[in-house]
Amino acid sequence: MKNITVIGVGYVGLVTGACFADLGNRVVCLDINAERIERLKQGIMPIYEPGLEELVERNVRAQRLFFTTSYAEALREAEFAFIAVGTPEGVDGEADLRYVRMAAESIADVLDHPIIIVNKSTVPVGTGDWVADIIRARRGDGPEFAVVSCPEFLREGSAISDFMNPDRVVLGSLNREAAEKVAQLHLPLRTTIMITDLRTAEMIKYASNAFLATRISFINEIANICEAVGADVKEVATGMGYDRRIGRGFLDAGLGYGGSCFEGDETVFILNSPTVAGEPLRQIFAESGQPFQGDVVQVAQPGSRQVVAFDLATGRPMLAEVTAVTRRPYAGTMVRIVTSMGRALRLTADHPVILQADDGFRVVPAAAVQPGDQLPTLCDLPALEPVDSLNLVELLRDTPLEADVHVSPVDDSFTRLYPQFAPHIPPEILRHPVKIRRHNRMPLRLFRHLTTLGVLDVPAERLQLHTARGTATKINGVIPVDEDWMRLLGYYLAEGFVSQDVGRAGAVRERVGFTFHEDDREYIADVEQILLRLGLRFSERRSGSNSLSVVVSSRVFAWLIRDVLRCGTRSDNKALPRLAFNVPEALRHELLRGVFSGDGAVTLVQRGGNLMLEYATVSKSLADGLAFLMQTLGIVPSLRQRWMNKSRQVAYVLRVSGYGQLAALQDLFGEQQRTRIATVLSGYQRHIRQRGFTRQGSYALLTVRRVEHEQVETEVYSLETSSGTLIASSGLICHNCFPKDVKALAHMAATHGRPPRLLNAVMEINAGQRRQVVSKLREALGTLQGTTIGLLGLAFKPNTDDMREAPSVAIAQALLAEGAHVRAYDPVAMENARRMLPDVEMASDPYTLAEGCDALVVVTEWNEFKNLNLQQVRDQMRRPVLIDGRNIYDPETTRALGFIYIGMGRGFNKSNADDTKR
Repeated sequence: MKNITVIGVGYVGLVTGACFADLGNRVVCLDINAERIERLKQGIMPIYEPGLEELVERNVRAQRLFFTTSYAEALREAEFAFIAVGTPEGVDGEADLRYVRMAAESIADVLDHPIIIVNKSTVPVGTGDWVADIIRARRGDGPEFAVVSCPEFLREGSAISDFMNPDRVVLGSLNREAAEKVAQLHLPLRTTIMITDLRTAEMIKYASNAFLATRISFINEIANICEAVGADVKEVATGMGYDRRIGRGFLDAGLGYGGSCFEGDETVFILNSPTVAGEPLRQIFAESGQPFQGDVVQVAQPGSRQVVAFDLATGRPMLAEVTAVTRRPYAGTMVRIVTSMGRALRLTADHPVILQADDGFRVVPAAAVQPGDQLPTLCDLPALEPVDSLNLVELLRDTPLEADVHVSPVDDSFTRLYPQFAPHIPPEILRHPVKIRRHNRMPLRLFRHLTTLGVLDVPAERLQLHTARGTATKINGVIPVDEDWMRLLGYYLAEGFVSQDVGRAGAVRERVGFTFHEDDREYIADVEQILLRLGLRFSERRSGSNSLSVVVSSRVFAWLIRDVLRCGTRSDNKALPRLAFNVPEALRHELLRGVFSGDGAVTLVQRGGNLMLEYATVSKSLADGLAFLMQTLGIVPSLRQRWMNKSRQVAYVLRVSGYGQLAALQDLFGEQQRTRIATVLSGYQRHIRQRGFTRQGSYALLTVRRVEHEQVETEVYSLETSSGTLIASSGLICHNCFPKDVKALAHMAATHGRPPRLLNAVMEINAGQRRQVVSKLREALGTLQGTTIGLLGLAFKPNTDDMREAPSVAIAQALLAEGAHVRAYDPVAMENARRMLPDVEMASDPYTLAEGCDALVVVTEWNEFKNLNLQQVRDQMRRPVLIDGRNIYDPETTRALGFIYIGMGRGFNKSNADDTKR
């Protein structure tokens, strides 16, 4: 146990203090706000964070966590002092370090013994040295101290989990011994700990910010060069993208960058040829391809993956192509939208959110969502390829395990047919083929070879697979995906594990286990009967006083559960099997039966007159997947977060209530609970429908209960789809996203005290793209005075009415300044645009917009614009100049229709432009 002081009980400080206390340390949290400290002593939290109140209460009760306003009291026995005070943004954009200075000075005033001071606040590079200078100047020859930088990477909404399960811990100091002592504090977290110098640690949070903006601006610069030499930037970008060191993402020339993002643990339902799996964005990003330098962004090859999405026009689910998957650092506002049924969505403030409207759907920024708004959640599936069996012989092809697998027929086929295929056995595959006749088995690789030659014909359905010889545990070569199999997978999700150990001669043994209470004989018998049908031998093992595990020792079975179906190996990484959505409703129901039978609960409420069904898991992916799976069965569960007894991770609790939903699931626990559930349901006086949602065909509506805004510095992820939508969280229908926000780049460079030449160039190129449009118009028309220019699109990106950072604003203002009359049309953003651009005339549709225009500019790549009758548009215009700011049209096609087509980096027909001027 170490003595730790945490200065500041805001978001970072209180979470840090409570978590260190929960790790067994004695922690004193200090704040100069006496009212806040007094409320904390009463158990009243100054911030909302799931599980924080329980965590604080538990450690206060254990006398490991204390609160005070006195520096002398807080530092009396402290070995470590964490500075976690606020650093608000100043009027000039720089971080306000007044509270850091006050903390450093106050430490110096009472310091009477050696101490390690840890900067936890988000601070500019060089702050650690500055803190050391303050204390040294104030204390003179006082006790020894060292300063260590330990940047925080906590995300609101999952801060406790992030602290307890970090991706890494970064430490920086000029005193290696001090940094190692701080590292010792973090050892229980069992994660990568990086120790470097002070300024490098401070820089790590910010170093990757510039890369994404540089990449986007780079391709826009290339576009300008392409125009000068007559090249096509779209083909240039495609050619560059085939180089895996470069990739295709963010190489689309245009009017500049824009967009928004999710947190990395947000679940997305992605197609994996052909099965659907709920995976965190962080994992999808990691699996999307080769990383760029700095691991800042990865991009999937267009068309290589698909996600479950939603067609806003038809109101039906669909599959959409993934066009980009990215990650970036983010400093700004995160919005947490909490709805009825406990569903929540957390995203950047500018992320577009889909809401229900009277005439369909509307899209607003997350920051504009209000309590009472309604979010859609999907209750249906698009057409998916069904999975009715698992052919392990084929699934093992080209896997690392394949070389160790042997096959045996269920009869004596290999022994009987040995004379037929023996002459064709290559010695390099099997040196002593006579063993086949004796033992009736052969390596899987040899079986493939003989099958290919046509000298052996034993179907996979008559084979069993194993890795060990002799009395090996075998598994059937083909597993039917039926009710038994789905129920077994449900038992595994609830009670299963995969373990490894090294046996004799270094052989790795893998075991799959199912752990139950010894009284759950119905479920234990069910598991054992299913295993026998699969050809698997098992053993029963007791642990503790009342636990019984059914254990299968089989590398092939473990590989199938862990690597093929991706069900996870322990409670915190469990996920739905990668076939859960590709089976009929009856089989999805059996999966739920296994899950709830394995670890669910029937909870009586209102003195036993009513009931609800509950299941808890510490895996967010599993909770989100189960919630969506249940919705595809017509059940909309609530999803809550809570801390369970003796748990160090927040649990996600699925609850089902309402007579209709309970009646549909009354057999979920088998015979063991069916009578009890039926008895309670028969006593319901009124069959009131489930509250909290309203069904609307293929989706349900959830009502926004509250909206929370927090300032953060974190990493965010984005996923761009061909439909503009995706299904995320526990089935919520979401708008896709695209990264933006490079405003902080100039500030970060300025705080380093160096001329930010590259960063300034990046931002200048981006701003220059808007000026490029005006220059192109001026060159094509000769003068802008008295001309009429039409803007096709106003929003910063399609499918939103968000005007912040929209290129249309700068373009319109520049055109107005040169004396042009500006008209515009946007499918949804004109109301917002009127407030920002009162001098721009708004048109009712693209064709009305084109009437009498001297030029049209494509500003936003709405799908509506891609399908315009361009001949009709051309006939309406006074002069047919088309500036394609998003490169959505084919140059040859539009020129054939009589347009003066000018793209971004796609060449410029100067002779035609000269004709237009004349």
